[in-house]
Parts: sequence; C-alpha cells; structure tokens
Amino acid sequence: MRKVVPSVLTRDPKELEEKVRILEPLVEVIQIDIMDNVLVPNTSINVKDVEKAAPQKPMEIHLMVNHPVEYVEPYACIGAFRIIFHIESADDPAEVIKEIKSFNMKAGIAINPPTPVEKLDPYLDMVDLVLVMGVNPGFQGQKFIPDVLDKVRYIKKSHPDMTVEVDGGVNPETGPSLVEAGVDILNVGSYLFKQMPVEDNWETMQKIARGE
Repeated sequence: MRKVVPSVLTRDPKELEEKVRILEPLVEVIQIDIMDNVLVPNTSINVKDVEKAAPQKPMEIHLMVNHPVEYVEPYACIGAFRIIFHIESADDPAEVIKEIKSFNMKAGIAINPPTPVEKLDPYLDMVDLVLVMGVNPGFQGQKFIPDVLDKVRYIKKSHPDMTVEVDGGVNPETGPSLVEAGVDILNVGSYLFKQMPVEDNWETMQKIARGE
C-alpha cells in the first residue's frame, strides 16, 4: 500500500519539536533530515535535538552527511527504525549498510538527481529501501526535477519489490506522476506547512497516494 511520509528539515530545535508535535497525531512515520554542510550546503539539528523532540511514532533518519557510518549508532540509540544514507557520501556503502543492520534497523540508500542510477546496482540486494531525490538536497521548497522519474522506473524494473521513496518537490502537482511511475512512499516536506491547516494538506496527499 502506497504511503505518505512527512519530512522535517530545520536547524531550529524549537521548530523541529513544534512540527513533530503537529505531525504526530496524523502520521505513521516521521522522517527527520540531518545535514552536515559538507555533503549538502546546509546544516541542521543534531542528535541531541532529535532525542529531545523524538516522536511517539516510528522515526526515519535521512542522513545527508559525508560520513554516515559515524551517525548510525547515535541515532540507533535514540530509537530510529530506519536510516537512509547517500550513495554520494564518502563512506563505503556496503560498510554503512552493514553498520545500520547491526543495530537491527532498516537500511535505505539515497541518490541525488545528477548521480547515474546504475551506481545503486551493487547495493540494491542489500537495502530495504531506495530514496530518490526529486531535487538537489539541502533546502526545502525546490522545484521537482522530472528526469528523476526514470530512476524510479529503472529501480522498479530490476527490483519490482523494492520500496522506492521520493523526497523533494513532492506536492499535489507532482504526486500523480510519482504514483504513475511506481513510487511507494511520497515524502512530503515544505508543502505540508506551506499553508494551514496542515491536516488538510496531509489529507490531500493521502488521496493522491490512494489514487483518488
């Protein structure tokens, strides 16, 4: 069943907590974005901030960092059930996946728009999820890059049962094309909080995920 997962990207611990509390009653999973100003040109909250604001719902951590292996244990210790890291990071992807799974977490691998999708091939049998970035990562509110739909189709052709998530530029305008391409998880960030109430925006995306 196709799902919608909200993501929270911020460098403000207070904003993180406020958004998590708003989302908690609505959602099944919350994704929190972590950035190091190396892999992407932005910084975010840290593990202590996340621990303080930790949702009472399953928590997915999206590591947009250059050395994800260093982040795995700290986020495992505060209750993350899934960690997603980038193929573009400096660490050996196989080692990162091994580290994530050593803490009994689900492992996801993310890919940026400029990166050839074939780079994922050696790791598709090792991960539980692939996150395809719909924008160049680092900032919310960017325009969706339609070419990334070809990455979704490529992954689904070779691994039909792979869970594919798309993050970046996901909204009511782009949602239907994502559904048509075979995306399993619509990751929604800035659209949810663009205008209030959040509950109405959430329901709009849920309807798209259901194909209504």
